[in-house]
Amino acid sequence: MRKHHVLPTLALALVLTFAFAPAPDFLPAAFAAHDGGHGGHDSHSPGGTSNAAPPAGAAIYSAKGTITRLEKAEGSITLRHEAVPAVRWPAMTMTFRLEDPSAADGFKSGDAVRFDFRNDGPTPTVVYIEPLE
Repeated sequence: MRKHHVLPTLALALVLTFAFAPAPDFLPAAFAAHDGGHGGHDSHSPGGTSNAAPPAGAAIYSAKGTITRLEKAEGSITLRHEAVPAVRWPAMTMTFRLEDPSAADGFKSGDAVRFDFRNDGPTPTVVYIEPLE
């Protein structure tokens, strides 16, 4: 009588499924550090981004957070932000590209803000920012 080895076959099927599955689209490319985790990864920068227009209909998301680093000359801002369920992000600290660096005029590290962003490229882009009162 021939024995069937279901477990090794199932394990191989799972490995092949995940090995060739596309990466989930909800993970931010600029994923930095989870709160309560690895500390700030301030070395992340928006290098390599292009000035190409976002795809038609690119969604805008809103969140609240605190500025941990502002590099206007580089066109980047690092924010410790709340969870953003719409894109399945946990609360974390990450670097965003500033669509318009002058929008960050008057802000400094430690400021609490509300911001709008697009998640349509290698680095999410802040399109609007305002102080929290």
